[in-house]
Amino acid sequence: MFKKLLIVNATPKKDGLSYSFVQAAKEAADTLGLNSEILRLAGLGLQKCMMCYDGWGICFKEHRCAFGEKDGFGKVQKMISEADAFVYVTPVYWGEISEELKIFWDKLRRCETTKQWNGKEESISFHKNKPSIIVAAAGGGGGGIPSTFVAMDRAVDQLGEHTGHMNGTAGIFDYIAVNRWNQVYKREALKAAISEMMAINRDKKAVPVMNHLNDLEKF
Repeated sequence: MFKKLLIVNATPKKDGLSYSFVQAAKEAADTLGLNSEILRLAGLGLQKCMMCYDGWGICFKEHRCAFGEKDGFGKVQKMISEADAFVYVTPVYWGEISEELKIFWDKLRRCETTKQWNGKEESISFHKNKPSIIVAAAGGGGGGIPSTFVAMDRAVDQLGEHTGHMNGTAGIFDYIAVNRWNQVYKREALKAAISEMMAINRDKKAVPVMNHLNDLEKF
C-alpha cells in the first residue's frame, strides 16, 4: 500500500529553479492526498563518509553510520525506511549531482546496499522495491544532465539491490530533465509522474510491458 512519499531536496537554495520542483512535488502530493515529507539535505550537517578502519566501518555489518547519532544520519535513515516512494531533486553542478546528495548517497549506500551480503532473507535495503522519480535541474543549457542522470540511476539501482526498472513498482519510475526554458511544463510533468506512480503502486500492481507496446501502436 502506497502510504508515504519522501521528497529529497538536494539544493542548498531556498528558492530558484531546483527548489520550484521540490515545491511542485509537494503540491502534487497534497493535491493527491498523499502523506509526504520534504527532506532538505542542506543544513543537516551530514559528515562525509570517513571510510572507517580499513575502508569499512560498522556500516558493513550493522548497517548504520558510526557518526549517525552525531550528524543526524540515523534519523535520515529512519525517514528512508518509512517512505514508500521517493522524489529526488538535485541541481546540476559541473555535470554532477549536488555535493549534499553525494554525501547522503555515499553514506546511505554503505549502510543499506550492504544488507544484501548478509545472507539473511529478511535483511534488505530500506530502498528495495520502492519507486523513485529523479529530477535534474540545470541552470544553463542542460548539457550536464545526462551525466547527472547516470550518477542518480546508479545510486538508486545500488540502493534497490539491483532490482532494476520493475514496470513502475521499483527502481526509477521517471527521469525529469529540467533547464531554464522547459521548466514550466516540466513542473506539470513531475506532478503527472507522481500521480501515475501513486496509481500504479497503490496496490503494487505492475503495468504489463505489453500494455505499453499496445499503447504505442495507437500513435
